Amino acid sequence: MERTDNSVVILAAGVGSRFLSNIPKVFHKIGGLSMLDHVIRTAKETKSSRIVAILSPKYKDANLAFTSDIKKAYQDIPRGTADAVKCGLKLLPEDSEGWVYVLYGDIPLISSETLQKLSLISRECSKTAVVILAMDSNGTNDLGKLEIDEHGRVKSIIEAKDISDSNRIIPLCNAGLFIKKDILKQFIEKIKPNSLTGEFYITKIVQLAYEAGYVCRYHKGDQKELLGVNTKSELATLEKIFQERERQKHMKNGVTLIAPETVFFSYDTHIENDVVIYPYVVFGENVCIKSGAQVGPFAHLRAGTNIQNEVRIGNFVEIKNSVISEKSKVNHLSYIGDAYLGKNTNIGAGTITCNYDGFRKHKTVIGENVFVGSNTALVAPVEIQDDVVIGAGSVIVKDVASGSLAIARSDQKNIANRAINLRKMKKCAGS
Repeated sequence: MERTDNSVVILAAGVGSRFLSNIPKVFHKIGGLSMLDHVIRTAKETKSSRIVAILSPKYKDANLAFTSDIKKAYQDIPRGTADAVKCGLKLLPEDSEGWVYVLYGDIPLISSETLQKLSLISRECSKTAVVILAMDSNGTNDLGKLEIDEHGRVKSIIEAKDISDSNRIIPLCNAGLFIKKDILKQFIEKIKPNSLTGEFYITKIVQLAYEAGYVCRYHKGDQKELLGVNTKSELATLEKIFQERERQKHMKNGVTLIAPETVFFSYDTHIENDVVIYPYVVFGENVCIKSGAQVGPFAHLRAGTNIQNEVRIGNFVEIKNSVISEKSKVNHLSYIGDAYLGKNTNIGAGTITCNYDGFRKHKTVIGENVFVGSNTALVAPVEIQDDVVIGAGSVIVKDVASGSLAIARSDQKNIANRAINLRKMKKCAGS
């Protein structure tokens, strides 16, 4: 998609009081990514020339994943959506060409394909000034609705409290706007404050444009894609929708999910075809799995994990920020963190990399064709070279040279008859 003259303004300055959280609503995550970042990522896919996120000044230092190439504007006083858009307009190019998407930071699952449909509708009539992205209100009475004329064009977006019994009100509500830039500049200053709240609503621009003789149209989008979030319960609903969408995407791409409903993906999980994911696997950010690998059941692949071809990650295994090279196995009850494993290496049950000393993380490097016995602790920083065998129950604190056998445990002592005498002593003490 080539870059366009269009711009995007994302409204994200609200705190979300119903969330009952010290974290602003739009910074809560779905699939490991904040709701606002989801919208920014979609906005970038439109190839718009400028993207502006409107934030509260209290969160100037907010940590966002997709902030490169976007501008930030700050709404000092929350005076409504039209006032927020005005803050964003100051950062848009001065020319009057193009259109402006007005999106909401709490509608995170919106897709660029849907936004493209708004653009296509805008081109069908030269008099079109606004295209509303609409969704079924599903019988909800506290949402504004679209009012249409006899030609099916949108006259206005009526606030819930102002809705009458007019047969021109249809059960669709606003989920976003696509506004011609010169229309936006022409009418935004004419929007009057709401008589009850004193706030300025950007939806009023529809009525102003219609009354001036322009055409306002709408596109009805998929309800699951356009659901907003106001409560933690609704956040959980969107997480469920997101996960189901990701499961279907990966299966369509040739990934086998034995029990799809038990697998949870991150927004950026990358899995090649012919990978098998067993039940109850959780993916962190930036995880990549190559073809032929098998993962699970009950595995946790945390951030920065790279699983290469024909690797086996088994039961109750946790991997973090590590590369597991071709045909290696970590099959049982292990933790591998901040490590590199070479090809054809086998990690025994209960093995852990001791990567954190209480202050800093350290690296464990394991070569090719290494066998690590069960219940081994590898104390980082440490390097295990190629073709090494490590005895079970070892605590490895020094580098091991290629081809060596490493055993690091106390000598075993067998004391004759001691077990019999010990049982007799305990039995007498109990009586």
